[in-house]
Amino acid sequence: MIVFRSGTPRPPAGWSPGLGLIAAPRSPGDPPMRSSCAMATLRLSVEWPSPGVVVVSMQGEIDLACVPRLTELIRQRLTAASLRAVVLDLSGVTYSSSSGLELLIHAQRRAEHRGIDLYVVPGTGPVRRLLGLTGLLGHFTCRDTATEAVAEARR
Repeated sequence: MIVFRSGTPRPPAGWSPGLGLIAAPRSPGDPPMRSSCAMATLRLSVEWPSPGVVVVSMQGEIDLACVPRLTELIRQRLTAASLRAVVLDLSGVTYSSSSGLELLIHAQRRAEHRGIDLYVVPGTGPVRRLLGLTGLLGHFTCRDTATEAVAEARR
């Protein structure tokens, strides 16, 4: 519980004791944060740009609540019989908790086990910053765009 006493700074505008939000480091270019985690949405699209290559694009926020469904979706894609490469386009992700990092690590391990190439498109925002802060940027095969990753996967 946070108690404000006289003489201490006032809480920020819009703050409510029930929110309990902890924000990741932000840069000036990041979009405004929402006031409630319940409003966070994650939109997915799955495309097959060429035989054996699948692109899973995500837009929105990745947190603990949505990771089980994401894990299942990615697991299904990684177990497809004729799959050569998976491209995870995270350039539209506006927030990712550490559970998003765990998801990427598990996806990488599963892809390596099945002999499938996994490409990550972290974009220029929160996902790239999170991968950089944790030292995991070099752990994944990252590309600047999904188009670039697909072109490399076709080779």
